Amino acid sequence: MKNKEKTPRKRGFLSYLLLIVGIVLVVFSGYNLFKIFMDYKSSDDTYDKLQKEYVSESSENTEDTEQGAPWYDAISVDFASLKEQNQDVVGWIYFENEDISYPIMYSGDDSYYLRKTFERESATAGSIFLEGENNPDFNDCHTIIYGHNMKNLSMFGKLKYYNRDENYYDGHQYFQILVDGKKYRYQIFSYETVDDSSDEYTVGFAPDDTFGTFVSNMASASMRDTGIVPTKDDKIVTLSTCSTSGDTYRFVVHGVRVDEH
Repeated sequence: MKNKEKTPRKRGFLSYLLLIVGIVLVVFSGYNLFKIFMDYKSSDDTYDKLQKEYVSESSENTEDTEQGAPWYDAISVDFASLKEQNQDVVGWIYFENEDISYPIMYSGDDSYYLRKTFERESATAGSIFLEGENNPDFNDCHTIIYGHNMKNLSMFGKLKYYNRDENYYDGHQYFQILVDGKKYRYQIFSYETVDDSSDEYTVGFAPDDTFGTFVSNMASASMRDTGIVPTKDDKIVTLSTCSTSGDTYRFVVHGVRVDEH
């Protein structure tokens, strides 16, 4: 009789314990989601503030046509004021027809701005930053710019659309890099998924046949044949972000400089 009396009590205790554990897990998950949300919001607020205070955008069409303003009138950046806030800013990247518009940071390594914002505050989104072995004047033969593939589509989160939407490239072929006193326009000629140890992360080229072969291979490896094959005399910028293919893979978008002002 005593054993029979204890059985329902044990079951009741186990049910109560499982309920408590479930509530704790729900609260813990909710807290983590709240932290992620606040982290994302903090980063978005930081870059929205920079956009409002230091960037002027034209309301005109950015296509270089008779009806629209020339591409180089799309935006202007107050670099003098930006550098007063952080001397590590070396440029600004701006996508035509897309809301990718961020300062480009340079620390001389590939880790400092990985999880730090323009304001040097810790954040999952980090910053858009330049490869540590590149010169910060954007005149190397091959320049690499890194940015996170954020779930809320901030930073380089929208680059995935080149891979996922076959029509996306048609309306999003151009991006600009602005530096103090110069504006460069790039046309995307290739995009692909690569291993993080790929030769495509090589910099330090001279404008020779080796570099010519390098960029030709980039063009031939593209997920889409854009019909654009740069030469050894061109300036190439690679935009690199994480890939959903796995932890050791990256999605890269390659642009060739087509104009400057």
